[in-house]
Amino acid sequence: MDFEPLWKGVPIHWRSYASCPGNALGTLERAKIATVIAETGVQVTPPERWIDSDAALIGSELARQAGVFELFHDGVFRGAFELKLDISNPDRLAEIAAASGMDSGAFRDGIQGRLTASCLIENKNEADHFSALGYPTFMFGEFPLIGIQPKETMRLVLSRFLSQRRSAPEA
Repeated sequence: MDFEPLWKGVPIHWRSYASCPGNALGTLERAKIATVIAETGVQVTPPERWIDSDAALIGSELARQAGVFELFHDGVFRGAFELKLDISNPDRLAEIAAASGMDSGAFRDGIQGRLTASCLIENKNEADHFSALGYPTFMFGEFPLIGIQPKETMRLVLSRFLSQRRSAPEA
């Protein structure tokens, strides 16, 4: 059974005042990040404070339109969590966009003009529809798996979802 993962961005601070840019990351958030590191081996250095991700999310949609979403997305995550770059800074994002194959000037104009901001609103409305209140949220059909979960929980939910899809009658 094939499925296509689709990343959709919603600014975290639209969900919780505690996660507004500049506020300190809490103990719970740090513990969740530590769990991900332990289970996946992906080394990330969490920022001390919540990052303003609006420009990066707008840029992600610009990158999707340009056909370089994965390169840009990886560059933003590497920049934020490995290189400790300020991904709220349009100049840093333009550098990541250029490294991903985009025209940095057009990209910067797109960020400043908030060309894809309406997409973020659509994503938020969709997240609201599914009660996706945590980050990340994975949608398996109509079923949301909300927040950072242990690797084994993810495997079980995905396995159950795929098993149900295989046994469901064709529409």
